[in-house]
Amino acid sequence: MKKICLCILPIFLFLGCASNTASIPGDAAMDRGVQEDSFEKGLQYVKQGLDARQDGDTEAARQAFIKAFRHFDEEDTFSRSLMYAATAKLKKIITMSGFEYAPKKSFELLVVYLEMQNAYIDRDMKSFKDIEILFNSVYQEVQQTTVTEKQKRLEELGQEVTLKSDEIQKQAQEDIFEVYSTIYVVKKGDTLPGIAARHEIYNDSFMWPLVYKANRDQIKDPKIIYVGQDLKIPREITMEEIIEARREAGAPEPEKIPKEAFIPRRNK
Repeated sequence: MKKICLCILPIFLFLGCASNTASIPGDAAMDRGVQEDSFEKGLQYVKQGLDARQDGDTEAARQAFIKAFRHFDEEDTFSRSLMYAATAKLKKIITMSGFEYAPKKSFELLVVYLEMQNAYIDRDMKSFKDIEILFNSVYQEVQQTTVTEKQKRLEELGQEVTLKSDEIQKQAQEDIFEVYSTIYVVKKGDTLPGIAARHEIYNDSFMWPLVYKANRDQIKDPKIIYVGQDLKIPREITMEEIIEARREAGAPEPEKIPKEAFIPRRNK
C-alpha cells in the first residue's frame, strides 16, 4: 500500500504543475504569486494524505487525496471552460461572416485559438493564460472590423442601388422615345391633325402645331403635305408648348390634355 501512495504523489504533482498558473482572464491582479499559492495548497492536501497514510489513518488519507484531486480538477475545469468560451467566440465570428468582412484578422484569431488549444493540451497553463488574453484582444478587433466593413458594404450597396435606379429611369426614358417614333413618313391621305392623332405620335389631333413648327423647312402650308415626306416628331417638349399648340389648334380647353395623350415623363 505504501508503494501505491508513493505512486500517487507524482500524479498529483503533475496535476498541480499543470494547473498552478490558471487564472481569471484579463485580471491583472492575479499574479504568479497567487498562482503558486494555489499550487502549494494542492500539494498540502497531497502531503496530508501521505502523512495520514504513514500514520495508518486510512480514512484521513483518503479524504486528503480527494481534496487534492478536487482542487486540481477545479483548476482544470476552469481552464476547460475558457476553451469552451473561446470556441463559442470563434463560432460567433464565423456566424457574423467575419472571415468574409475581416479575413486577415479572422485568420489571425483562428491561429491564436489553435495556439491556445495546444497550450491547454500540453498543460502549459502559463502560456495558456497569456494566449487566452491575446485571443480576447484579437476577438474584439475582429468584431469591430467586421461591423465597420459591413456598414461600409451597406453604404456601397446603397450607392449602387441609387446608380442602378438612375440607370433604370434613364433607360425607361430612352424606351419612351423608342416606342414613340421621332420620324414619321407621310402616307397617302395623311393630314397634320391626323398624324398628331396617331397613337404612336401624340394620340391627340390638337397637338398638330408641334409637328408643323418642327418642319417649317419643308411645310409651307399646314394644310398641304406630301406623300414620302419625313416629318420630325418633337419629343423633348414642355407642358407649356403642348398647351400652346392645343390653343393654336382650337382645342376647346387647351389646358385639359387627354390622359391618353403623349406627355413626356420628364415634364410631368
